[in-house]
Amino acid sequence: MIDQTKITFQSDGSPYSSQFEDIYFDTNHGTSQSECVFINGNKIKTRLEKSTKKFVIAETGFGTGLNFLLTLATFDQLKQNENQQSLSPKTESTLHFISVEKYPLSKTQLTQSLKILPELEQYSQQLIAQYPENPEQDITLSFLNGSVTLQLIFNDATLGLAQLASDKNIRVSAIVDAWYLDGFSPAKNPEMWHTGLFQQITRLSKEQATLSTFTVSGKVKRQLISAGFRVEKRPTNGKKDEMLSAVFQQNPYSGKGYQQRPIIAKPQQVSIIGGGIASACAAYALTKAGVKVTVYCQDFSVAQGASSNNIAALYPLIHQQADDISLFYQQAFEQAVSYYKSISEQGFHFDHDWCGLLEISYKPALELRQQHIANSDVWPKNLIQSVDKATASELSGIALNHGGLFFPKAGWIAPAQLVKQIFKAAELTNRLRIETGCKINNVSQKADGKWLLHTDKNNYQANVLIYCGGAQGIPLNLIEQLPLTSVRGQVSNMVSNDKVAKLSTVICHKGYLTPANKGLHCIGATFQKHSFDIESKAEEDQFNLAMLDKCLPGLTQWQTTDIASSKARLRCMTPDHLPMVGAMPDIEAHKQQYPHLSKDKRWRYNEPAPVIENLYMLTGLGARGLCTAPLLADILTADICGTPYPLSNEQLFNLAPNRFVIRDIIRRKFD
Repeated sequence: MIDQTKITFQSDGSPYSSQFEDIYFDTNHGTSQSECVFINGNKIKTRLEKSTKKFVIAETGFGTGLNFLLTLATFDQLKQNENQQSLSPKTESTLHFISVEKYPLSKTQLTQSLKILPELEQYSQQLIAQYPENPEQDITLSFLNGSVTLQLIFNDATLGLAQLASDKNIRVSAIVDAWYLDGFSPAKNPEMWHTGLFQQITRLSKEQATLSTFTVSGKVKRQLISAGFRVEKRPTNGKKDEMLSAVFQQNPYSGKGYQQRPIIAKPQQVSIIGGGIASACAAYALTKAGVKVTVYCQDFSVAQGASSNNIAALYPLIHQQADDISLFYQQAFEQAVSYYKSISEQGFHFDHDWCGLLEISYKPALELRQQHIANSDVWPKNLIQSVDKATASELSGIALNHGGLFFPKAGWIAPAQLVKQIFKAAELTNRLRIETGCKINNVSQKADGKWLLHTDKNNYQANVLIYCGGAQGIPLNLIEQLPLTSVRGQVSNMVSNDKVAKLSTVICHKGYLTPANKGLHCIGATFQKHSFDIESKAEEDQFNLAMLDKCLPGLTQWQTTDIASSKARLRCMTPDHLPMVGAMPDIEAHKQQYPHLSKDKRWRYNEPAPVIENLYMLTGLGARGLCTAPLLADILTADICGTPYPLSNEQLFNLAPNRFVIRDIIRRKFD
């Protein structure tokens, strides 16, 4: 017989634990605080809406069943809405709720406890009807015609969780999508919150499993981090005004330790090298997270490098199939559009137009690509859609000889203005300082792990150093170890004329053509590898004009006399066309630590990736810095501050600076 919890009922009818001297839930706010912490903290509604199979929630501390009832009500309402809105509902999803309770209430106690929650009565009555008088044996209850099951384990939390998926015939123990840690606080119930509990949570969590809890105990936070969770503190209303929210993203027992990102204590101050879009987004994200930032820009004003063009197109790189590159750029693009709209709505002005973008199918291979995308459902129509010649002409405002692929959310931005406004937004946090005219010649690390930045005039000290520079910084020591390439690109600024003045959307062919801004269109850009030359060249203007006329003959009728100006800048490229963000790898230590990958790429290593302490980077953005910088800045900020990442572990590794050395080990390039 399991000892029943010693509870009393307060004057308002709510249950109170005499054993743990704590309330079961905050009656002053009804169910709202539990809903805020557990339902909203785990994004349960959104995730259940998208779920097409069994969704598993595990809970420590069933108590009165409040969290289960709130989840059941959420699931039921979603199903009702789905049935009303669709004649053919999606694949039937189910919910499995596991709750472990060492001190279960009796049926009488449960019934009395739930009387004060009339808004949940239809669900609480279903629970009470199936609940045993005096719980002893573990039970599984069924709700909503079997679409929801409640598995109640009456045991210590660690021991109860240990029995899940313990059958040796069951290979996969990772079964949980979301965790509700709702036991009494660690101060009052320390027996539950021990290392063994978090080991079971690690074992049972799927990648990207979420977790939320009322407690903000430093010990619990540290245990969650050690268990592989990225953790952040969030405000909530009610008696307990803070909560922890976490995502399982760095499984210490994954066997892919080289994908693990280092955990550091959130610094008070960081230093950034660079003055373009990457630096601006990183500075803004970090200052909003409470970190003081100093930016070192080699020019006498920010946005003088690749971010200095008059007009730049913002659109994603999308392939016919949903491969890793396309999925990354899709997410980055969606975030960038939202991010720049938010900057504008806050009152930071920059020239831009969300006018859409047309990729013209000017040759047979592109027509086939267009047809393939038109006939598939890989990409949503609000991202990319096939249009014929007539529609393309209508969208662009000028007569076109070809149809193409249209990106309705895309557009153009004046990048130099944008970068300055993002820096301005960061400065208003009072956590940003910008040092211009500081060309860093090399960097060196002190014995205490801090960095010295050496210039011709001064040396600057940095606690944590972040390289956000472009191709100009490739020769910088340490950075030069990475496989980065400088690619020169020249853009020509053309005077508008009657033929092209009505252009109302960005056009891409082999190059691109933008609508007019202040009477000028941009065309380009050239692509010259391994060049650090930024002097404008007449022959490259000619190349831009020739390429436009070759792909779209007679569209503009521009001559060289219509060139108002031109500008050459450098793109910083990586071999796989994905940017890099994260800690600087210790390349030699990688070779020593993961040698067996050269014989078996699936060899399991739990040892985390060796890195150079306190050195991070956000670089290699290539020709799509506007598209990727906001998302990359969020990843970098998660690295620095220990908060959840916006991408999965596999996606993060696709962007990690150490991915190249791991690939080289696997390919035996170091043998």
